[in-house]
Amino acid sequence: MTSRHCRRALLSVALTSLAGCAERYPDTPKLQEARSLEAAGAERTNAGRTRTAAPPAELAKALKGGRKVFEDQFDRVEFGPKWKIETPDWRIDAGEVHNRKADNAGAWLLETLPDGDVRIEYDARSMPFVQEVKGKKQETFPGDMKCEAWNTEPTHQRGYAFIFGGWNNRVNRIARIEEHGNGPGAWVQDGPPRPVEAGHVYRMKIIRVGKTVAFYADDQYLGHATDADFIEGRYFGFNNW
Repeated sequence: MTSRHCRRALLSVALTSLAGCAERYPDTPKLQEARSLEAAGAERTNAGRTRTAAPPAELAKALKGGRKVFEDQFDRVEFGPKWKIETPDWRIDAGEVHNRKADNAGAWLLETLPDGDVRIEYDARSMPFVQEVKGKKQETFPGDMKCEAWNTEPTHQRGYAFIFGGWNNRVNRIARIEEHGNGPGAWVQDGPPRPVEAGHVYRMKIIRVGKTVAFYADDQYLGHATDADFIEGRYFGFNNW
């Protein structure tokens, strides 16, 4: 028997259109401390899976600037009409969104993503949980912070998943449609290894530039992917297993 008591907190979320430069979302304090990107080429690991270590230089420009079109500080007790909540395990407490075991039943923003180039930002942390196996309890930390974007519907696996510290904090991945790369139209692309630190509040950034998407934690690169057949969905959501 295994039980999970994982706690993940989301502090705020903002959508920024990159079509203009009228407003800038506040930089993370760790911006000046960001490590140098791991410079290496792409490595084909198996069918449907590619590993990349460095992004195109032009993606860095999308980490700043733009015009903010939506922001939510979660300064209330109920999610309200702008969110579709698929399990009651998502809750707001003291200005933070908490979840322990979503089982891929997400919290979906119904305010649709802007057309064209976009940056999504949110602050989040992941905490250890207690696992019980054969009557014994032990604390473990799998990392595993996930969101989905450009989904055609506000539900799991209808667009792109961005996974930070998946599979026991070993994998940073962008997945099209299915996060293991299984099924028609599905593929995954893994970025450089960079584990989630327990309890650390990360400024996550998910960006789209043309047909390329990328994601960053505290402006440190986690992965990117270019999709010639880009899924033009309009929904964003938080999720985890």
